[in-house]
Parts: sequence; structure tokens; C-alpha cells
Amino acid sequence: MKALMICENLLNALMNEEIVEGKVHSVFKSACNIETPKGLVTLLRGSKNMAPMSILVENQGKVNFMELGVKKGFKFVFGENVIYNNEKNIFIELNTARRWFPGVLIKSSKCTEKEILANIKVLEDGLSVYGKFYGIGWLMTVLSDELPELQLKHFCIYSYNKAFEFIRFKFIEFIKGLLEGDGQQLMQRGENVIGYGPGLTPAMDDFISGLMISLIYFGNYYNLNFSRICNLNRKIISQGLNKTTRVSREMLKHSAVGETNEAVRKLLTSLITCNDKKAIVSSLINTIDYGETSGTDTALGIYVGSKMLTDIVYRKNIGGFA
Repeated sequence: MKALMICENLLNALMNEEIVEGKVHSVFKSACNIETPKGLVTLLRGSKNMAPMSILVENQGKVNFMELGVKKGFKFVFGENVIYNNEKNIFIELNTARRWFPGVLIKSSKCTEKEILANIKVLEDGLSVYGKFYGIGWLMTVLSDELPELQLKHFCIYSYNKAFEFIRFKFIEFIKGLLEGDGQQLMQRGENVIGYGPGLTPAMDDFISGLMISLIYFGNYYNLNFSRICNLNRKIISQGLNKTTRVSREMLKHSAVGETNEAVRKLLTSLITCNDKKAIVSSLINTIDYGETSGTDTALGIYVGSKMLTDIVYRKNIGGFA
């Protein structure tokens, strides 16, 4: 098999021999996660969007990692030009793979603030139509009621899960701490909510991932200090990483510094650089298609983060200056 694309950070680690082997952590039809000293490396089927520390494998014959017989604990050996597994004779050539950068590409935007607000409204309306709100959706209604100053939409939530009462107060306190820009307070409040929900990436973690990425992209638009935003993000997750899954830990660490998958990056890029409703809705749908509710929960985090930073008071608190 041949690799179509490889994350630039991963390629650099391979070239510097920081990764020489790893063991399979989890296997799915379209993805295989390999645990290495530099974190999880993900093999993706060609139909999937690129993500941090991932390799996109050619899709001829529709690669199915489970049908290939890959199992948890199998060893993969990494080289600069090839990755291979001896148990199932799997070889993935890297020498023709294109590099993919996972971080923020945007340096400036010609969008006016009025256009940015219009784009956020498109995001809001798109979530109303396409969102899958049986993740943390109900908490959005709670957040809208508890913090009306954010002017969040009341999404149509048709189901109520009593389990969310457990996290309700902690979630609101977490958002209040972020609005106040108190990094020390956020360390404890972040710990209180990280890891909530089922799955490889719990619903609350998906929301926080989208929120942190949103702060970075909208912070970039408003010329806020990138290092300060990243430092604030790191404080959000610093004490809670040990409370969540291995896959989610990696996602949160990447998101804290502005690294995300291709679908989320396209959504954020379209929100702050263009006046194209169709492009925003298309990238939103692509984001929502991630998992059962993961995509929607991530998009909700982006939505809340964007509403925060378009308010000059919260922008000053979070970014250090307006």
C-alpha cells in the first residue's frame, strides 16, 4: 500500500528517528491507532479527512483495517520511507506521500467584523438544521439560560438525559471561569468536566476541543496573543488529561495548540476568511459527520468560542487585550 498524505509533524519525528516502533492501540474499519513514544499515530483510509499525527492510506479496494486482521497489541515498525507490520505482512510506502500541516495556516483575514458575525449566524442556523444534539446538546440550552449575555441560540433539543444533571453546574462554572480569563481557576474547572460522556472521545472533550480551536482561530482574527491563548488552553486541560481516554488526550493536546483535523480546519477557515454561506454549511456538515455526536459536539464548542471572542469584554479577558 502507498501513503497518499502524511502529517508534517509525524514525518519530522520519523526523519529524526523519534519514532521507530509502536503497538496498535485500537482498530476500526477506517482507522488504526498506533501508540508510540511521541503519542498516537493514526492510519486513515483514503476517504477520511487528515488529522494530526496521521497517515492517509490509498483507498483502492477500500482499505478495511479490521479485515486486514490488524489487532490490538500488534507491532508496527516505522522508517523514514516505510511502515510495516510483520504479523500480517502490511507495508505502507511513504516516499511519495504529500505533506499535510495540521496547524493554523491563516495569517490575516479581509472579512469585516460584520461579515464574521453573519458567518457565525450561518453556523448557528446550520447547527439547527444538521446538528445531532444527543451528545451535550441539552447543556447548550442550559448554557443559553444561565448566561444570556452570550446570546446563544436555543437549539431544539427533543430529549433530556438525567445523567447531564451531574455535570450541569460544573459545566456552567467552567464556562464562567473561561469568560473571566482566570487561568488558575480554569485548571480546576477543566478537570471537573474533562472525560464526561462515553466513547473514545467523550462528548465534553469534543466540545472543549472545538472551543480551544475556536479561541485560537478567532483570536488570530482579532490579533490576540497566540502564546497566551495556547497557554490558557493548556491550563484548561492540564489537570484533566488523566481522567479521559488515550485517544481523547491526544485530541485535546493537539487542539490546545491549534492542531486539528482537516474538516474542522476548513470550517474555522471558512468562518473567518470568506463570505460564502455554501462553503460554511458544507464544511459544517463534513465536521458533523464525524462519529455519532463527536462532530456536532466539536462544532458546538466552535460556536460557543466564536460567540465569546466576538464580544469585546470577553475578548479582553481571554486574550489579554482588545
